[in-house]
Amino acid sequence: MREPPHIGEEHLRACLQDQYGLTSVLLEFLPVGHDYDAGVYHVVSVQGRAYLLKVTSRLLYEPSCLVPAYLRDQGITSIVAPVPTTSGALWTKLGEWTVILYPWIDGESSLTGMTNAQWKEVGSIFRQIHQVRLPPVGFESLRKERFDPTEYARWIGTFEAQHAQDQSRASASQRALRSSWKAHQSTIHMAVTHLQKLAEVLQSRTFPYVICHADLHASNLIRDRAGHVFVIDWDEVMLAPKERDFIFIRKPYAEAFFQGYADGEIDWSLLTYYLWERVVQDLIYNAHHVCFRDEWAEETRAQVAQTFHESLEPGGSNLRVALEASAHLASLSSLF
Repeated sequence: MREPPHIGEEHLRACLQDQYGLTSVLLEFLPVGHDYDAGVYHVVSVQGRAYLLKVTSRLLYEPSCLVPAYLRDQGITSIVAPVPTTSGALWTKLGEWTVILYPWIDGESSLTGMTNAQWKEVGSIFRQIHQVRLPPVGFESLRKERFDPTEYARWIGTFEAQHAQDQSRASASQRALRSSWKAHQSTIHMAVTHLQKLAEVLQSRTFPYVICHADLHASNLIRDRAGHVFVIDWDEVMLAPKERDFIFIRKPYAEAFFQGYADGEIDWSLLTYYLWERVVQDLIYNAHHVCFRDEWAEETRAQVAQTFHESLEPGGSNLRVALEASAHLASLSSLF
């Protein structure tokens, strides 16, 4: 969300005081992030302590708070977990909004700038995370991988049947997205077909499941002033094969990551499935927000429509990597 949520600043300050015992002298909205349903603020208390405040209108996925807190309690200090309220809760409510407070990490989070040493550190952190076992109770709502692309295929089929050709009362951004969808329809169908075929294979097999962050990329890693790396944004956390966390581990830093991870063995059928799933998830996400989020500013929707178009072009990073993985998987299969 790049525009402030429709919440009065006085209500946020009162919430911080009532729920966290925190009197804020600074409450600054930060127009950053890729979550268009959430807003974040830089908060500084009268004691001089800094925090990041997140407010979201999405239905709270409780494991996004519970799991990082548990990992932190297991001694993985590179996890950024919520600050508890005065009653010990990891989140609170303010009207229709969910409010979560985090410690502030003074550093950088960007797609570039990570050194090989830092990627090696990230590999070591995720090796630790993947070795942690959750207790039998308390995490029942944590999603578990089922290799079921049915909902993706249904969404795409419904969109094409009911909306892809509809230009009536459409904005410029919506027309642009629908035009791009039509131009890339064969690529979209190819992605879904790859996903469905791989799902059939994977559903018949068993794998060890681990705690997966499920959105591991450089924007969800913060480097502090000392160069240490912290893992943020656990909104997609789930139980899945470890390959779920490897979809953005690519050249030129993959070697450093796996040195830290200390296990370079990859199941390419799993990784290829997850790469295609990301392609499909992104196109659905972008199409949904352009065509069905009428409260958005047209400028924002136009930006997302352009992202949709670029992601399906031959040079689109995620699409290119998925195609390369499929080719690699095919070459491995031909050896047997």
